[in-house]
Amino acid sequence: MSKPYHRAWPANGRLRGPMLMAICVATLPLVAGCAGAGRIELTSLNLRAIDPPAPRTYAMRIDHCYWWQDDDGQVWVALERTGGGLFGRLSESSFQMSLVLEDLPAGEARNYLVSKRELRAVLRAGPVESRFVSSHGILALYREPGDRLRGSFRLYTQRETIRFLGGWTRPMTYLMNGEFIALHDEQRGRVIADATEPEGWERAPLADED
Repeated sequence: MSKPYHRAWPANGRLRGPMLMAICVATLPLVAGCAGAGRIELTSLNLRAIDPPAPRTYAMRIDHCYWWQDDDGQVWVALERTGGGLFGRLSESSFQMSLVLEDLPAGEARNYLVSKRELRAVLRAGPVESRFVSSHGILALYREPGDRLRGSFRLYTQRETIRFLGGWTRPMTYLMNGEFIALHDEQRGRVIADATEPEGWERAPLADED
């Protein structure tokens, strides 16, 4: 994955805020442990205004990542980051994301073309809530020892943020790059996935997609 872009190194040599977090995340290897792992980079592709959002890539580490198959054979991957300030902002925030793919790789690996149904994500930071939905992109899954799945993706997503007076902002396009190692655990994964879909953000049933 390419290194994130950030502002020039500060003259006083000190790193703080988003710059420090992004550099730390970018240098961390993926260590799955007993809860999976991952990292995600988000870049605004807003061509109408440059600041905000600032011209930088935000990076975050994923703390939990799980996968399972449902009764239709679909592969689900659920990722989560909780606690601490995401993107160097509010002190308490959370990020949950779910991916749904049509089937497991028949062999060791498989590429999937992504459209509108595959990704749902929610970012909560204090009173602010943002929702992400995929529009198009590509994702790869790799089978790993220990019933694990490794994945990487490059997706265009649409982000909407709830207004304080109600309703959602117009969609803004973000490029989302990421990678993960997911452990097989449907029970834990379902809890994360359920948080990404309620209140009008549910995926259409498979029958409606045909």
